[in-house]
Amino acid sequence: MTTIVLAIGIALLPQGAAAQTVYADGQPGVVGGHRDLPVMVTASVGGHCGFATGSAPSGTYSQPDFDVVGLNHDFTFALDCTGPSRVAVVSANGGLLTAGSVPNGYITLAPYTVALNVVGSTATATGSCAVSTLTVTSGAPCTFRGPVSQSQGLLLNSTSVNQPGTYLRVSAPAYNGPGTLVSGSYSDTLTVTVSAAS
Repeated sequence: MTTIVLAIGIALLPQGAAAQTVYADGQPGVVGGHRDLPVMVTASVGGHCGFATGSAPSGTYSQPDFDVVGLNHDFTFALDCTGPSRVAVVSANGGLLTAGSVPNGYITLAPYTVALNVVGSTATATGSCAVSTLTVTSGAPCTFRGPVSQSQGLLLNSTSVNQPGTYLRVSAPAYNGPGTLVSGSYSDTLTVTVSAAS
């Protein structure tokens, strides 16, 4: 949000007095027989912060047989923040989840890691957390768990206007337990939000 504040102060003499007063050149504040009146103008520009136009984090990633080959993918995006910002992530499931019954010794929720790399004009902020820490109800610590606010999320202490190099990465090695993953399609949804930092 951009805010402009103008404060104008003008001192005027009463009309009768002004008509009868003669100012001589050379007196302080007098030019050409007219007295200069001070005018003070101040302005400020408020910061704004969001995702750069056409560069919000979005997309899908599908990895067949991730239990055998693992997974690794970057979702790139860019910020449009004229001051310090915070970026936060929330996971819908806290892991890759599939529906269905869970036989003894099997599981339906696969872990993975979420890494966040945010690039500014003079600084970079990074963090990495297990996806299980990124649910809204998780009590485990993560520097960028959402929802975002002016004091919650990964802090980028720099402006960032269309800077390249910002990404969210999902990764996991081949799954080796505990338990065995049930056959099926697994999914999770990550929501990324940004806010100006306080």
